[in-house]
Amino acid sequence: MIQPGLRTVRVAVLSPLRSFFDYLPPESGAATPIAPGSRVRVPLGRSERIGVVVRDCATGDDAVHQDLKPVRAVLDAEPVIDASLMALALWAIQYYHCPPGEVFDALLPTELRRGEPPRQTREPAWQLTPAGSAALQGGERLGPRQRELLESAHKGAVTRSGLADLNAKIRVLRDAERRGWLMPIGEDSTLKPVVVDAERFLPLNPGQSEACTKIGDGLDTFGVHLLHGVTGSGKTEIYLHLAREVILRGGQILLLVPEIGLTEQIVRRFSERFGAMVGLVHSELSDRARALEWQRCRRGEVRILLGTRSAVWMPLPELALIVVDEEHDASFKQQEGFRYSARDVAVMRARRLNIPVVLGSATPSLESLANCERGKYAYLPLDERAGGASLPSIRVLDIRGMRLSSGISDPLRRAILERAERGEQSLLFLNRRGFAPVVLCHACGWIAGCPRCDSRLVLHQEQGRLRCHHCGFERRTDAVLPGHPCGRLETYAGVGIGTEQLEGALEGIFPGLRILRIDRDAMRHKGDLERAFARIRQREVDLLIGTQMIAKGHDFAHVTLVGIVDGDSGLLARDFRAEERFMQTVLQVAGRAGRGEQAGEVLIQSHHPEHPVFGFLRTADYRGFAARALAERAEAEMPPHTALAMLRAEAPARETPQAFLRELADWLRQTLPQAVFIGGPVPALMERKVGRYRANLLLSCADRGVLAAALEAALMKIRTLPMARRVRWHLDVDAQETG
Repeated sequence: MIQPGLRTVRVAVLSPLRSFFDYLPPESGAATPIAPGSRVRVPLGRSERIGVVVRDCATGDDAVHQDLKPVRAVLDAEPVIDASLMALALWAIQYYHCPPGEVFDALLPTELRRGEPPRQTREPAWQLTPAGSAALQGGERLGPRQRELLESAHKGAVTRSGLADLNAKIRVLRDAERRGWLMPIGEDSTLKPVVVDAERFLPLNPGQSEACTKIGDGLDTFGVHLLHGVTGSGKTEIYLHLAREVILRGGQILLLVPEIGLTEQIVRRFSERFGAMVGLVHSELSDRARALEWQRCRRGEVRILLGTRSAVWMPLPELALIVVDEEHDASFKQQEGFRYSARDVAVMRARRLNIPVVLGSATPSLESLANCERGKYAYLPLDERAGGASLPSIRVLDIRGMRLSSGISDPLRRAILERAERGEQSLLFLNRRGFAPVVLCHACGWIAGCPRCDSRLVLHQEQGRLRCHHCGFERRTDAVLPGHPCGRLETYAGVGIGTEQLEGALEGIFPGLRILRIDRDAMRHKGDLERAFARIRQREVDLLIGTQMIAKGHDFAHVTLVGIVDGDSGLLARDFRAEERFMQTVLQVAGRAGRGEQAGEVLIQSHHPEHPVFGFLRTADYRGFAARALAERAEAEMPPHTALAMLRAEAPARETPQAFLRELADWLRQTLPQAVFIGGPVPALMERKVGRYRANLLLSCADRGVLAAALEAALMKIRTLPMARRVRWHLDVDAQETG
């Protein structure tokens, strides 16, 4: 029988330790229960740590109490994590088999993780007016700080503390307010009735209207809707109409996008319709700005939250709809620390709240399409572009034997010139930044490699650097390079082509064209990307060169030609998802063409035009490709027909991680049921990275429950292996990268 007064408090300590910890109630408040979701300060070893209370319960086991230490302090009068997010976090701990502290880290801003009190003040804030939007779109000549301020206001309300991040001054804000570009939001703004101007919403075509109605009819219950719309079909307008309905009902909406680069356009469209009700969360926010946005969401001031992967954990007490745009994108899978899929967490969050979730994409993941086949998801197709625009024609150029000028064939060169003469824009896609991916000494043939990774150093000629894109190692091109017998690269040759080299070559090929490059090297500073997109919209660019940053989501109305410079590289990747990702990337890039009144064309340069994938690309038949790929995956017993997890290990010595995983694999093969396939261990595709050698062990099973039990058994066994102390290891459930 449980004795009254004997209690334990179960805590998730914010650390990478793989267990919960039990404590006694604090001595000063032993009679007062601690609500789950509250933060506490607890002793751990010789130090104190911050933790989150998971459970406060009674127990009659006196022996347990004798070994426990009391909680040092309760930091919150009321929980900072509500019951629904607490349940979601506990599910994630179990599903991803990860340390509890890493999961709760994702739920809290940095200030709260440090034990500081939540910010309670409502800062003065300003929102963009229609006049400010017009000024930003070219109606006024703006100074750099004025433009930076208005661009930030396009993304959501501007606060006084946020000005430090903008490098703006109060006088710039006051001047914008005087000109009517910004208007203040009162502290009682959350108490005012929500007013949404219906005239600011575009009418829906029949396909959009049908999809919107089907989703809207289920706003009061859980359901997953896969919105498969071709590029330019108006998925965002559907999101806007659904958001209006949710807000008028008093709810909140969460919209996830895979990359920061996609937020500029979608934030602008939502802010124009909903003003200060829109919030934004992404990795470039300062800790202070993120903490303030966390509080605004928690208080209900944010009615529409737009964000990248981590936004799925934000507190939204009235959440009524979740949208995951570009749901197929691999960026939704966290690759370090707590390795979760934001898309899958979003679906589970919706299920637990009994609300709908919309997964939107022009090229849905095979996992989502398989769930439609199984009847788990509703399939909503949009086969036509909005506004009457036609889909671009796609042509594969057989460049075997052709003379190429810096990777550009003559047919592609002529097509670019034709567009420029008509005043239209062209886009060239090359997913390889830098000047050249391989650098060799012209005198002796030595190839520059990274001393810490099994990779080549990439030449960045503008900066005079050789750089590793995996670990960040770099050297000057005129430095003495260890292992190079000639000493310095006095003469060198670049093998292959990157966006930097392509830009320079095209300036020579097309001397009269205005050329713009968009990649991580060219867009290094805050606001660079937004300014680049503004130049494209204002037709100050004739030829755009870009990497993955421009592959999806962007609406360039005057781009009528898309050229895929290297149509083969994606097909050569050693991963079972290579063809799926290649098809998705090419169709997404192709979708940038012909979104306005003029027809679009896509030219794909390839040395292997007979490859089966190009047959589907020529007709933009993604459904046909998916059907073939799903059948192949079923035959090979690969996801989505099986569940998959990767155990990865790394160490300074090459043999250590493989020895560790081999010992574990031998035990697993003797212990686990035959239904669990165990592959490896094998070296990682890039065996050495940042000076450490890596190896992988694959586990898969058609029954996800059986696999979960196998993973739990593996984790228990690892605790007993002495070799585990000699390696860093982690578990990646539903791994997207199998190499």
